[in-house]
Amino acid sequence: MRKDVGLVEEETMSLAPRVAAELMKISRTLTRIRRPPHMIRGQWIGPTQGRILAFLRSQYHNQITLSALAENTALSPATASEAVRKLKERGLVRKVRSRDDARVIHLALSAAGRRKAEQAAAGRNHLHEAIGRLTHSEQELVLHTLKNIQQAMNHPEKTP
Repeated sequence: MRKDVGLVEEETMSLAPRVAAELMKISRTLTRIRRPPHMIRGQWIGPTQGRILAFLRSQYHNQITLSALAENTALSPATASEAVRKLKERGLVRKVRSRDDARVIHLALSAAGRRKAEQAAAGRNHLHEAIGRLTHSEQELVLHTLKNIQQAMNHPEKTP
């Protein structure tokens, strides 16, 4: 194929698949940062578990229940419960019964969980640094666009 023909095809191609492809590339890059190639699947944390670890890390001085965790991380109670169960099995999260009310269980990071949360934060910092290279108006545009994409994905019947 001639080089100039490829350029014409790219310029006339719908933008939607190109935008989706770029978002997928960003997703793969973030996954690669969080999970170096030498790590096996059982050693790395996915986005949901990373969000939980980051939240617990940010709330280390507060007593967090599973319902508060789900609410503050925008996860369903079932998703939060399953992710916490897996994190607990891996020794990254501890469940501590409340001294005031034996029915209440608080979540806390273990020492290994704190280390994993720090690793997850490093990937987030990499993303923050990359976004920081954009101008303020570019950041606003990206934010607005990503919110619109998320809304369209959550409510496919509504089109802008």
